[in-house]
Amino acid sequence: MECLYISELNEKSTLIKLNSEESKHTKALRISKGDELLVTNGCGLTALCVLEEISKSGNLLRCIDFRKNSNEIGYEITLAAGILDNTDRFEFIIEKAVELGVSEIVPLITKHSGSKQVRYDRAQSKIIAALKQSKRSNLPTYTDAVYLSDLFGKFDNWDAVILADEKGSNEIRLANCKKILILCGPEGGFSELEIQEINKSNNLNKIKLSSTRLRSETAAIAALSVVLFNLE
Repeated sequence: MECLYISELNEKSTLIKLNSEESKHTKALRISKGDELLVTNGCGLTALCVLEEISKSGNLLRCIDFRKNSNEIGYEITLAAGILDNTDRFEFIIEKAVELGVSEIVPLITKHSGSKQVRYDRAQSKIIAALKQSKRSNLPTYTDAVYLSDLFGKFDNWDAVILADEKGSNEIRLANCKKILILCGPEGGFSELEIQEINKSNNLNKIKLSSTRLRSETAAIAALSVVLFNLE
């Protein structure tokens, strides 16, 4: 069953007129009159709908059931990833992070980070596409770029801080953790000084992801996967 994103959806919605973009989306997906599909507002609400009418002015959906927090993992995971020179690769991180259930994506400015940031509108488009792909009900937040140094001293805002490290452990401690921060460096990783500051965190978990050197986007997705596995 396919999923659409309509921010105006609410629990009192009975009929929804799709905008031109989502109407084209239903056509591309070959959804026919009478077919069921999901609609999410990105704020925790998902509706089971039926395509009631196909029209050039905008297709019409009828809502038949509502669900809250559908397909959400139940944890607040923030992925803070170093900005890459290749924006396509950073967009890949955004897409896969959303599919895996993150709540927030923070582009990090570090000593070795790239200088070319993904535009907000571009990032938001990728996030919405991944939201629909994964049939999630909460739209993750994409923040402005943040200096890693601005996070120093704020790690206690999370129950656990996860850092991928080749000298890290194969085990992480996430019992009773609801809010988790995952730190992923850019190409070249974090600097020695940055690592020293991160090591001051009282709730730091350093995990070894592989015996081989991973690209930044691979490390980000692997770290997320390890965290999710340990939360189950």
